Amino acid sequence: MATPQVRPGLTHERVGVFTDAIFAIAITLLALELPRPEGEDFRRLGAFFGDHFGSFMAFAIAFLMLWFAWRAHHTLFDQIERASQSMLLLHIPLLFFVAVLPYTTSVFGEANAGALPGEADGRALATGLFAGSEAVLLLCQGALFTLVLAQRLHQPDADLRRLRANACVYWAIGIYWLLTAVASAWAVTAVPFLWLATPLVAGGTIRVLRMRR
Repeated sequence: MATPQVRPGLTHERVGVFTDAIFAIAITLLALELPRPEGEDFRRLGAFFGDHFGSFMAFAIAFLMLWFAWRAHHTLFDQIERASQSMLLLHIPLLFFVAVLPYTTSVFGEANAGALPGEADGRALATGLFAGSEAVLLLCQGALFTLVLAQRLHQPDADLRRLRANACVYWAIGIYWLLTAVASAWAVTAVPFLWLATPLVAGGTIRVLRMRR
C-alpha cells in the first residue's frame, strides 16, 4: 500500500526539529538570566545567594517544567505520521510562551529577591505572569495530544492509552497552574509552594484514569 503524500509544510519532522531548537534556546537563556555577583558581592557570597534565592528557585522550576514539556512533545512527535494545520497554529502560542519564559522567570525571581511588604502588588503580578506563562505552555501541550487523537494523526501502532493519559495530565496540570496564577492575587507567598504539588496533580490524574478503566 502506498504511503500517503504529506502536504508541503506539514512534515512533522521539520516541526519537531524547529520546536527542539526553541526549547533548547529557552533553557539556555534561563541560566543567562540568573543574577551574578559583582564587586562587593563576592565578600558576602552566601548572603548574595540568599538575597536572590527567588531567582534560583524560579530557574529550577522553569527548567524542570521546560524539560518535561519538551519530553512530552518529543514523545508525541515520535508517534505521529504528519502534522495538521491546526497543530501548526497551536505551536504559535506554545513556542511563544516557551520563548518568553526566561523573561517571566527573571521578573518573578527579581520581584521575590528581598521583596518588602509594600511591594506585594509587584510580586503578585510577577508571580501571576510566571504561572500564567507556564499554564498556557502546559495547556498547549494537552491540546496537541488531544488534536492528534481527534484528527487521527498518530501512527497505526501508537500507544493510544498513553497518548490519552498524557492529554489528560497536561490539561489537568495546565488548569492547576492557571488557578495558581489567579491565586497569586490573594496569596502570593503561598503560590510557589502550590507549584511543588504539580507531581501530585499529575499522579492523581493518572490514578483517576486507571480507576475508570
